[in-house]
Amino acid sequence: MHPSLRSTTSRYLVRECIAFLIPVLLTFLILYLIVDFFDRLGLLLRTHANPLAAARYFLFKIPLIITQIMPPAVLTAMLVSLGILSRRNEIVAWRASGISLTQTAVPLLALAAAISVGTLVWNETVVPYCMREYQYINNIEIRKRPQRGILSERGIWYHGAAGFYSIDQIDPRRGVLLGVTIYRTGDQFQLRSIIEAASAQWTEAGWQTSSAVEHLIAPDGQLAARALAKDQAIIPETLNDFLEVHREPDELSYFDLRRRMRELQRKGIDPSTYLVDLHMKLAVPFTALVLSCVAIPLAGRVQRHSSVAATVGAGLALGFAYWVLLALSNALGQSGVLPAVVSAWAANLIFVLVGSGLFLTFE
Repeated sequence: MHPSLRSTTSRYLVRECIAFLIPVLLTFLILYLIVDFFDRLGLLLRTHANPLAAARYFLFKIPLIITQIMPPAVLTAMLVSLGILSRRNEIVAWRASGISLTQTAVPLLALAAAISVGTLVWNETVVPYCMREYQYINNIEIRKRPQRGILSERGIWYHGAAGFYSIDQIDPRRGVLLGVTIYRTGDQFQLRSIIEAASAQWTEAGWQTSSAVEHLIAPDGQLAARALAKDQAIIPETLNDFLEVHREPDELSYFDLRRRMRELQRKGIDPSTYLVDLHMKLAVPFTALVLSCVAIPLAGRVQRHSSVAATVGAGLALGFAYWVLLALSNALGQSGVLPAVVSAWAANLIFVLVGSGLFLTFE
């Protein structure tokens, strides 16, 4: 096969795929926003949200939505574009001229790889900033909640009923606050005491503290320490109050999350609850490439089916199976059954093997 023919075919394939990808991506985005709008409409009306704040609410959510819909959009675009080309017998003509399915797949896989790398960069730069803005608009401008928390790389500061809280980590899965320090103040904001607790566990009966000690400060500056019972009421807030200022992994980039874990480890706090999320930040952006490994050989079989819709349906079913497998491996990783790195990459590895098997059986 002449190199110029291969180059022309590659450009044609990429152009056809992109021509379908853009409208598919826009369609998925519009459908997502419509569903999300009607889902949030009751909240917006109930809180009498400012229209500009509501618009910004959805605007700052778009980057995360794009990240979520990009893999199925790429999968659909490749299935449709290759399916149409196959039904036109263009793929048959290419194979007759010496272009194998593997050679056909190379430019499309390169496109999917570029999209995956772009998604990774997008997730590291745009998404964390927009998610923080989205959470601020959601809690402060729409729900009209007072801004009680300040988040930094070293922990969380929260202004509550008992005073000012310094919290090293909030674990929403277990309902635990780690590294809690409460600065209790008087009416004139004079410091009355400092309470230190290794952890506080939220239960149906309220907070249960561990190793809690209160350092009382007398008016003359003298200090006195006393141990507190584990069920002594020292935190009037509920777990949901603290979750409002908890920063989810989606709001942190890979490097920010890794720095956060190192800071927790330096303080003697086990950061392993974030390990799966850390590896997921590298694995999930390559979903588009992984699904392409299955979509391309699957679309090559469209000529054996009665319609393109059958292949698209099968492809989307495989895409759904991927997300189910990813969620399952994620859950197993969070529970400690699987190592974090295996949990994050298992779905990618399995689907790459499935795609490789489809390529081998088709050639």
